[in-house]
Amino acid sequence: MSGIIVPLLVAVVIGIVFRPLVDMLERRHVQRNTGTVLTMFLIFLGAAILFLILVRGFIDQGAEIVSQLNAGWSSLQAWLLQFEVEKETLESISATAHNALPALGQGIIGLLSSTFSSAAAFLIGAYFSVFILFFILRDGPEMEVWLARQFNLKPETGTAIVADTSRSIRLYFRGTAITAAITAVVVLVPLVILKVPLVGSILVLYFFTSFIPYIGAFIGGAFAVIIAFGSGGAQTALIVAAAVTISNGALQNAINSWVLGTTLELHPLVVFLVTIAAGIVGGIMAMILAVPLTAVVVQTVHRLREEGVFAEDRKS
Repeated sequence: MSGIIVPLLVAVVIGIVFRPLVDMLERRHVQRNTGTVLTMFLIFLGAAILFLILVRGFIDQGAEIVSQLNAGWSSLQAWLLQFEVEKETLESISATAHNALPALGQGIIGLLSSTFSSAAAFLIGAYFSVFILFFILRDGPEMEVWLARQFNLKPETGTAIVADTSRSIRLYFRGTAITAAITAVVVLVPLVILKVPLVGSILVLYFFTSFIPYIGAFIGGAFAVIIAFGSGGAQTALIVAAAVTISNGALQNAINSWVLGTTLELHPLVVFLVTIAAGIVGGIMAMILAVPLTAVVVQTVHRLREEGVFAEDRKS
């Protein structure tokens, strides 16, 4: 089912975010089919450019990243051995990390392809996403009318529900980006002061992993700590680790819960619980989409209740 459900959710989210562009082109007398094709071209072009920039950056610095990681791990091992940590334990940790690096190094492609059981399933899922996205962008107004008709609502009510959905998803990703940017500053300051290398790579990884709720930023944080160990030893690494803990702990949760809770009108506890539950049930992709989809459901139910839909059901 994931080969169908995940592409559907991804296409719906992307379609909702970019549909206003198609609407704007239509208002400027561009046929909707043409506007949809242009919008999809811009989406794919932007995604390809972003992917190439990220991949090219890590490839260009790949040798230095590997060197710094090896140096950091060696420094960490030497430091831990002072506390009578068994060498076999460190070797076991090293083997586990070594086995995990290929999956972690796949980056965005690894995150997406891990949802599918094979390359063929991934390609089929990508095809479903493109297919669904096209119709969401092109037939948005007809979908609004259909939605209103299914619930015996006024056409403008269906439009309002779709507008609420679009607003919730855009606010979620904007809020997450704001949270990642603010907390990244806390990590950036000690990195610059202590002259830790690869600051750009660390911040890029930290920013994008922050979109994985609650656990993503710790992945980038661990990367920063190991690099700090290799460049400045235990003292530098402990300072960076303290900054990572502060930014990823209470600070990130407070900012993220406040931003999302305020903009999406969800209680911070609800934000936390639905994120954790989605992660248990559906993995990383479900965690990323759980909060905006929950907000969509809550707002839709509220609007339908205002229209008396549930009251009519009770009477019947």
